Amino acid sequence: MIFKRMIIEKILGLKRKVGADRKVGVLFFGLVFLLGQSLTLKAQNDPKAEAIIKKVAAVYQSYSTIKASFTLTTTPASGRASVEKGSVWLKGKKFRLDYASQEIYCNSLFTWTYSKDDAEVTKENFKLRDNSITPNEIFTIYNKGFKSKYEGPIVRNGKNYDVIQLVPKSAANYSYVKLEIDKATNKIQRVIQHYKNGTEVAIEVTSLVPNTPLADTFFEWNAATHADVAIVDLTKKRKP
Repeated sequence: MIFKRMIIEKILGLKRKVGADRKVGVLFFGLVFLLGQSLTLKAQNDPKAEAIIKKVAAVYQSYSTIKASFTLTTTPASGRASVEKGSVWLKGKKFRLDYASQEIYCNSLFTWTYSKDDAEVTKENFKLRDNSITPNEIFTIYNKGFKSKYEGPIVRNGKNYDVIQLVPKSAANYSYVKLEIDKATNKIQRVIQHYKNGTEVAIEVTSLVPNTPLADTFFEWNAATHADVAIVDLTKKRKP
C-alpha cells in the first residue's frame, strides 16, 4: 500500500490527513502530457520537437471535454512489471479520476477523494501549491522548465510515432520523460517517465472520446447516492 500511496499532496498540492496515493501522483503527472494538457514551448527547445508539439496542442485545444481510458505500467529496476487501468474525465478546470481503488472529483473549488477500500471520502478546498500540476492544466507545463529533444520516428504495433524527450531543467526525482506521438492523428499515445532509481512508468491511452457532454455535477461528490460512505470535511469557509 505504501507504493500505491503517492501524492495528491505533492502533485495536487493538497493537504491530507494521511499520505495520498503515490501512483495517483505519478498518474497525474503523466496525464498532463498524455492528454495534451500542457503544450506550450519556449526557448532552448529542439525546433522539430516544438513544431510537433504545436500540432498536438492544436488538436487538444479544439476539445471542450475529454473522456479517456488508460493503462499504467510500472516496471521497477528488477524488471517485474505491474499493470493497472483507469479512467479520467476533463472539462475546463474540472476533472474526475477513477484509478487505484480511488475516485477523485474536482469542481475547481473543492476536491473529494473517495477511498473505496476505506468507505470514506475526504473533502478539501482545491488550492495548488507552487510547482504542482493537475490533469486539467492546459498548455502550461512546459513553462515550468523542460528541455525538449526530437529522438526520431519509431514503429510500434504497426503504427508510426514521433518520439520527443523532455528533460527537467531543475532537480527532480526522474531523469526524463518520453512522449510517443501518433503521426497520423497528432495525439500523444504514450508517456514514459524514467526515474533515477531505475523505475519506468508508462501511461498509454486505450480510448479517448472528445466533446462528450458532461454536466458540472458530474465532477462533484454525490452524498445522496453514497449514504454508507463516511465524509471527512476538511474545507474552510469561503468568502461569498
